[in-house]
Amino acid sequence: MVFIVFPTYGQINFGEVEYAIVLGELPEPEPEPDKKDVIHRMFEVSQQYVERMTAILKFDRSKALFKLKDGMAVDRKPYYNFSKVMVGLDKVYLTEADSNKLVIRKEAFNEWYIIKEKTKGTGEWKISSAYKMIDGFKVFKATTTEVTENSKGKFKYEVVAWFAPEIPFFGYGPVGYGGLPGLILELQINRSYLPMTYKLKSIKFSNKALEIKYLEGKEISREALDALYKKATANIIKSK
Repeated sequence: MVFIVFPTYGQINFGEVEYAIVLGELPEPEPEPDKKDVIHRMFEVSQQYVERMTAILKFDRSKALFKLKDGMAVDRKPYYNFSKVMVGLDKVYLTEADSNKLVIRKEAFNEWYIIKEKTKGTGEWKISSAYKMIDGFKVFKATTTEVTENSKGKFKYEVVAWFAPEIPFFGYGPVGYGGLPGLILELQINRSYLPMTYKLKSIKFSNKALEIKYLEGKEISREALDALYKKATANIIKSK
């Protein structure tokens, strides 16, 4: 159910969106029983946590903060932490609208790190005439292509954003995506190994300022942080 304070969206100054996260099915596992069982057991338990998660996007006309909503009870922390990583909610994302700058904060090795890059999708969206309705809002389809890399090589996948031109000035969205002429109410990340969708749960607008803090931490590049993880993994392997 969508709660709307202002009938004229051009007057909106502040807002808050909540998203549910829906995971797609994993592809058929490789014919290696031991590996198959471990991966699918982890996924099945983690999926239960993801279904209970809510992501929240707080925004004003200059910036937006996206993160996991606090307050979820945790009884099996390792699986919970793995679940957050799966859907990108182990990080906090701050989008600055005027500069299309994205600031990502992540905790690693008992320290907070800050990664600065451009808002995901900016200047790369292909907007189509396809549309649908989401809780009374007419949303249009935009697509972009992302590339991810792991030990098995590089993989391309499509990202689909459904954005609402009725809510202008706010090209914000989940997990750092944005740069569209309207708020993203649904985001589909179509990775073959783990497709997921951020779906609108609720949205409310206000004329009262929301607390959106700037993120602090040690600035580092994504490549340098990846190198720290690789070094830590190599040290663990050597110690065994």
